[in-house]
Amino acid sequence: MKNADKRAGVLTVAIAAMTLAIGAQAMASSAATAGLLGDANADAAFGVADAVLFSKFLGNGDVLSAQGAANSDMNGDTVLNAIDLTLMKRQLLTPSVPVNPDGDNVVTAITYEESSVTLKNASGAVVNAADATNVTVANNTMVTITVPGEYDVSGTCTNGQLKINCDKTTYALGQVTCNLLGLNLSNSSDSPIYVASIDDEFVLTVKNGYTNTIADGTSYTNEDAGVGAIYSCDDMKIKGQGTLIVKGNCEDGIVCKNDLKIWNGDIQVTAVDDGIRGKDSVRIGDPDDLDYSALNINITTTTGDGIKSTDEADTTHGFVRVTGGTVTVNSCGDAIFGVYSVEINGGSLNLSTTGNTVSAKGLKAGYTDDTTGTEYTGNVTVNGGYIYAKTNDDCINANGDVNILGGQLELQTIQTTTGNQAIHADTSCYLGTDGGAYSDFELVVYNAYEGIEAFNIYQKSGATIVTSVDDAFNVAGGADNSGSSGMWPGQGGMGSSGGVLEISGGFSIASVTNGDHDGYDSNGSITISGGICISNGQEPFDSDGGITYTGGVYIKNAGSGGMGGGPGGMGGSSMTETVNVSASVAAGTRVTLCDASGNVIVSFINDKDTSSLIAGCTAYNGASFYTGGTLNGSTYFQEMDDTQLAAYGGTLSGGTAVTGSGTTNPWG
Repeated sequence: MKNADKRAGVLTVAIAAMTLAIGAQAMASSAATAGLLGDANADAAFGVADAVLFSKFLGNGDVLSAQGAANSDMNGDTVLNAIDLTLMKRQLLTPSVPVNPDGDNVVTAITYEESSVTLKNASGAVVNAADATNVTVANNTMVTITVPGEYDVSGTCTNGQLKINCDKTTYALGQVTCNLLGLNLSNSSDSPIYVASIDDEFVLTVKNGYTNTIADGTSYTNEDAGVGAIYSCDDMKIKGQGTLIVKGNCEDGIVCKNDLKIWNGDIQVTAVDDGIRGKDSVRIGDPDDLDYSALNINITTTTGDGIKSTDEADTTHGFVRVTGGTVTVNSCGDAIFGVYSVEINGGSLNLSTTGNTVSAKGLKAGYTDDTTGTEYTGNVTVNGGYIYAKTNDDCINANGDVNILGGQLELQTIQTTTGNQAIHADTSCYLGTDGGAYSDFELVVYNAYEGIEAFNIYQKSGATIVTSVDDAFNVAGGADNSGSSGMWPGQGGMGSSGGVLEISGGFSIASVTNGDHDGYDSNGSITISGGICISNGQEPFDSDGGITYTGGVYIKNAGSGGMGGGPGGMGGSSMTETVNVSASVAAGTRVTLCDASGNVIVSFINDKDTSSLIAGCTAYNGASFYTGGTLNGSTYFQEMDDTQLAAYGGTLSGGTAVTGSGTTNPWG
């Protein structure tokens, strides 16, 4: 049973018990002691502790005693809900306000019709708009909620509005929850759902079994001088297991000027401009939940971004965080953008972008204001989840750092001749963590102009497979300044020397187009001290600042054009074993490096016709190359990749040994 279902069950039982308790109390003799209204913990006093306990009762299913439940029925309708909590908070903050207003005039349900609305109280009786104590109605279909509480909203109206406007001084900590029970609401001259003021947050619950559609017009501005089919000036949360269809026909679909949380629900947004925009933050997936099967977000935009957070004034804001659910974005602009941070901790993301004249990246953080020259530095971090990105620009881009620390990523760029990268970081790209395992993450770049580009690249763990037209790994280079928002840190431009490419762990394999293209390229230095790295291509390794090899395994799988060692040559080597062979190995052939005992060090499918194989492996004296054969008991690095089929461990049977002699300088 899901947490929400458990809480609902506990709440139902508690309400039933409370109803019985109230009935028993009413039938008791007049000598019985009357309960203190609001005394949820039944300690004969009313204070903050009662509001806290009652809030936990509603949200988490904490148990109330029968007396406590009876005391908590603030409006005397024998139902415990958010209205009672609101009245309890109101009484704490403003004791002079009556805690039990006329229940007959407290609206709990709003039903829209084409030219009118029907208001009802908790008993189901109709409430005249003029008599309602918590709702106002203007122009027949313009409803404003003025008192925090929980409201059921349904019906169909093509020229209506649901507005939230609760005074923050009178109703401090106030929350409005609107349960959508089949609401089809549109408005051609304003935002159909508009939150003007709420102190705590506005909660939009899309109830299970209901489909709701919210649509705005093609030309208008609301009273905040903004545009959005759902528009909130304060914090907003969307949850539930129903369906919410939002049509932003003018500009944006869902807009929140503070923090926007989307915990669950089937949310479908189409927008002319941005799909979902939260100024302070956008958070997708409740971090306290474990089941995200009811969370599905699908966004399509014509000219704008998919999901974005835009607050530049506060570096703790301006972030997008995905914790769970399925997120599908087909946008003209960036699929997901955060000024200061984009963080993926879980979920399944399917991102595609189509723009040619705008930034059209998959995950993007940070940017430089072209008008003022101000740079807002942002980082992209992937800790988990699955990401598939097919973009007309970089798949992942940050003018700060890119951190790939977990998850599964499949990346490809549509354009491969215009300088697009699968991953670009203006500062550093971190792949894995110190001491991590091959299984920390899986990254496959199927197609890109350059695979991974940054001022510094650190491969520490995980599995990375890159196929690119130009360099697969590119440090502080790239003559076209492709993907960079400006100069490299502390440098005069893209052509300047500097930066480091360090491989200390994990597994990486690079495959590039023949010609002046490198598998691992650095305008600074290259250091290999651990892990396994394989370079398929005419120029496998190229470094202006020298190559230092002290450990791990490297394989240069060079084509007929030469080895391309780089002017820096080899430096600082302490290797004890080098395997250097010349062989004619056709593309598509399995190549395996085994130790002296026949155990598989690494095995992969050769990417292109090969004239020579060179391996450095300090820990494996007597290592040998084999072609063909069958792997037995091996572990595949990357099951997502169906071309390299790289593996390690186990044994090889039926292979053909490729002989050769060692060399002390395989880089020349």
